[in-house]
Amino acid sequence: MEWNADDYDHKHDFVFKYGEKLLDYLPSEANKVLDIGCGTGELTAQIAARGYEVKGIDQSENMVQKAQLNFPNLDFVQGDILKMSLAKESFDTVFSNAVFHWINDQPKLVERIHTMLKPGGLLICEFGAKGNIDAISTAFSIELNLLGKTYQSPFYFPSVSEYTALLKQNNFEIITAYEYARPTTLKDGYSGLRNWVKQFFATDLAKLDNSDTVLEHLEDNLKDKLWKEDHWEADYRRIRVVAKNI
Repeated sequence: MEWNADDYDHKHDFVFKYGEKLLDYLPSEANKVLDIGCGTGELTAQIAARGYEVKGIDQSENMVQKAQLNFPNLDFVQGDILKMSLAKESFDTVFSNAVFHWINDQPKLVERIHTMLKPGGLLICEFGAKGNIDAISTAFSIELNLLGKTYQSPFYFPSVSEYTALLKQNNFEIITAYEYARPTTLKDGYSGLRNWVKQFFATDLAKLDNSDTVLEHLEDNLKDKLWKEDHWEADYRRIRVVAKNI
């Protein structure tokens, strides 16, 4: 799936705005930070503004181009973190917001992060937890089933126990790890849910001849659960982890 960088900045900017709180976990003594899944560079720029040397990477060419346009003095590269070479660079901190749930090969990801981090370096991350967007995913799955299709979630949404066990297997010490509910307001009034689904379920929607009908049904079926007077409130759950490389 390729991202629409302009829509991300204007319709889905909650992604990086919620991530700003994660910046407070950055250690004062770290000087070299890798931002995995940097998007359009908003959080990368805030990391740099705090005095860190930071490199942002993202798999989306559109996102990286927008990041380079927004922040031409910062270091951004386009590529897949599971495949790309960073020329034997090592980092004091690996930072990531709202990205890891897009990566299904988590053992490989965690192993790569372990090799990129200096001894004692920190992994600071937040992403979707078990139960994230359950109401939206269930309603979407029902609509596809009615069309004779099956929805296969592309996301990795672990519990805290599942994810911390994986980190410990890869020589990480857990500093903090917890899950929490984060109901998330979607912009643009009644169009908010439709905009969200078009972005985050784009691959499945592209396979449908009658996607507008599916979107209308989703709005009807989710209104009692997620519509809040003048906006949609997506049923987000997050996992936040800080772990030390040992």
